[in-house]
Amino acid sequence: MPVSQRSIVSPARMLLAALSLVMVSGCASYPPGSGQQEAQYVLNNDPATLLQDERLNDFLSKAPAGGIMNVTRSPWGDNVEVVADAAYLAASGRECRKLRVVETGTNAAGAALVCKTPNGWVNQRVVAQQTSQGRN
Repeated sequence: MPVSQRSIVSPARMLLAALSLVMVSGCASYPPGSGQQEAQYVLNNDPATLLQDERLNDFLSKAPAGGIMNVTRSPWGDNVEVVADAAYLAASGRECRKLRVVETGTNAAGAALVCKTPNGWVNQRVVAQQTSQGRN
């Protein structure tokens, strides 16, 4: 006795409907919260150094891209000019900013990287530095 096509299709539709209902109810039961969750910092063994200068921390939090601040004492040397790039969200989940640090008097420039933590901004090690020249 041949199996009718209808007897196979009906259970398949029921299974599809049940799975759809389970998926929709799973999304609906997601924990409520504010629309935007605060980023969590995930690197526990980070040797980053907290910036102690309150004025510098305030500058890094509020400065627009291209903002400049003269600092008498910093982790990058004394009497330097700090030029902030735009803030970005790093893979660690933190807000970070690239900095250009210019020594006053010599105009020698270097790169720095800072990231925001609940305790303030920290000086991070620069892993890779872009150059203005392409690869050969």
